[in-house]
Amino acid sequence: TILPKAMVIGGGVSGMNSALELATQGFETHLVERDNTLGGNARKLRITAKGEDIQAHLAELTAKIEAQPLIKVHLGSTLKKVSGFVGNFKTTLASDKGEEVVEHGAAIICTGASEYKPAEYLYGQHKAVMTHQEIDAAFISGELDPAKVGSAGFILCVGSREPERPYCSKVCCTHSIESAIYMKQANPNCQVTIIYRDMRTFGEREYLYRKAREAGVLFIRYNLDRKPVV
Repeated sequence: TILPKAMVIGGGVSGMNSALELATQGFETHLVERDNTLGGNARKLRITAKGEDIQAHLAELTAKIEAQPLIKVHLGSTLKKVSGFVGNFKTTLASDKGEEVVEHGAAIICTGASEYKPAEYLYGQHKAVMTHQEIDAAFISGELDPAKVGSAGFILCVGSREPERPYCSKVCCTHSIESAIYMKQANPNCQVTIIYRDMRTFGEREYLYRKAREAGVLFIRYNLDRKPVV
């Protein structure tokens, strides 16, 4: 017997969209998130590379989830046990309210990702050294006012494109440039410097790079054998 129910594991934007799509098709859907709030990494991001308001989109998605009667949200919940087979699963969810067994026919896993936390450049030792998500979160909360920032420096490829992580993260260059433009627009006198190895603002994101240059953002290149020192 194939149960006409589904479970989406992970309450970030991908999980939220998956749950809404399943519910739209008529499936009773259980959306499981280990945090006490939906949204995942999107809660810490301000805008997309095209200038779209992420927080507004997240609020819209959340409202749709809450208004969809076929979606049951399990916040603060984790998977304790899974049994069964394709089309007929039994999953035990654990939370501070106890355990709950959910029967479902299919599962979509949207586990998201975690931002890399460096052990260099004084991160964790000086409050002014922040990651991309921490900067955006500070902008969103108002803790950091871009109009009051006199100077800022962005170091790219931290922890990536090195032997232990030989790949490019693909988003860091664009995010740095977007943040730099945001600071320059709020305070044209702010000195913003981006220290990079290779600038990878591919596709239409090249326009953001040109916009940053025109705004006066400085770009300084470095090599792996001569890394910046903070």
